Amino acid sequence: MEWWKDYFDEVYFRLYQGLEKVEIVQREVDFIERALELKKGMMVLDIACGSGRHVIELEKRGYEVIGIDYSGYLISVAKRRSEKVKWVRGDMRNLPFKECFDAAYIFFTAFGYFQDEENLKTLMEVNRVLKKEGKFLLELINPFWVLDRFQRRMWFEGEGILCLEENEFDLHSMRVHSKRKIMKDGKVVDEREHSIRIYLPGELSFLLNLSGFIVKNLYGDHSLSPFERNSRRLIILAEKG
Repeated sequence: MEWWKDYFDEVYFRLYQGLEKVEIVQREVDFIERALELKKGMMVLDIACGSGRHVIELEKRGYEVIGIDYSGYLISVAKRRSEKVKWVRGDMRNLPFKECFDAAYIFFTAFGYFQDEENLKTLMEVNRVLKKEGKFLLELINPFWVLDRFQRRMWFEGEGILCLEENEFDLHSMRVHSKRKIMKDGKVVDEREHSIRIYLPGELSFLLNLSGFIVKNLYGDHSLSPFERNSRRLIILAEKG
């Protein structure tokens, strides 16, 4: 199911408008800077950059940043926001770059869309485009958090719309399958599905090692706290070997 091909559209953007708040973006970029130990002038790649909120803030802070995303809609939003940045519409499994980046990151659980072989290919592509000893940050939801607090049914609100999400967790494939009904003025205006592979820390370390990375650290939040079972996030810092 190639749900990701047309999932990240205007409806998606409106659902997550809350993440665009200046204070949230600045706090997340503070974390990215610290975790990747960025220095002014470094070349940085944001994979699955979305509407470009992190890219634009990093560019303001003096980094050479490129944002890549498969969504034509989100890339168009990013281009309207900043003409200074290079925006690329592309597939993370086939990155259209040479070995030129000092650092790269994937944020907000934008990993696990594909089957295991293609998720591995994504990591291999990230490794390929990084310089020797380049750093990679992978920011995901903690799978133990999902398992311990799994919600089959939840509501959340976006910009002028309401979303009902119904979830199923497949323990055999370790995927969360979600169906969403988007409502406006009490009526269902859109229905969509998505499916994400939830990786355990050991699985991710294995895939990163296979891809040519050395895992340097695991964090549980944006304050760089050590990863624990009850952490909200699973954040891995790796280095190209």
